[in-house]
Amino acid sequence: SLSFPLSFSSFSMMGSGSSSSGRPSPAPAAAAAAKGGDQPEAAAPECDSRLPFSNFRELFTLKNYWKTVKRNDTQCGKTMLAKFLSEKPDNKALYSKLGKINGIPDASCSDPAFEAVAAAYLKVFDDVITAVEEKPADVQQACDRLSNVGKMHRAKVSGMDSAAFQAMEGPFLFMIQEILQDRFNEKAETLFRKFFQFCLKYLIEGFNK
Repeated sequence: SLSFPLSFSSFSMMGSGSSSSGRPSPAPAAAAAAKGGDQPEAAAPECDSRLPFSNFRELFTLKNYWKTVKRNDTQCGKTMLAKFLSEKPDNKALYSKLGKINGIPDASCSDPAFEAVAAAYLKVFDDVITAVEEKPADVQQACDRLSNVGKMHRAKVSGMDSAAFQAMEGPFLFMIQEILQDRFNEKAETLFRKFFQFCLKYLIEGFNK
């Protein structure tokens, strides 16, 4: 079947009191500045050049958006797969597990096979985000995961070509928009489009090996 096996913190400090001369003591920040300035903020982690993000903040923002997906993972997976099949109905034939479902299932479908395939799709993206988050400076594990998914499809899905991976971009972004609602803006779309293209590159590389 065609399925993917695919902090910040801040302080506020207030002090009171008086010196022996009766004048208020300097605020902590001013005292620190008098001694040579505040401590520098911790440097943001470096990002692997293979990632499509210009800095760690973009990755951090993507991860925060993705938390909403994870909290609604079952519905998100079904929304994405249903949209994909509605746009490419002929691809349903590639899913042997969906053979007993009449017509094209929608996002409300509760058939166990449909839910299993949908969950497998979403898990690939979640695995990649998790791997990248754990090691943003070395994303080889994420690349290998995607490449292996591509290889699996080449070996096990008869009649499939790599265009099927590209065809998932629209449904993937549709799913993000549906779950984020008012939070889905140009920034969110750009970040997730970049992320999908990163995934697509290594899926296709694996498929073509």
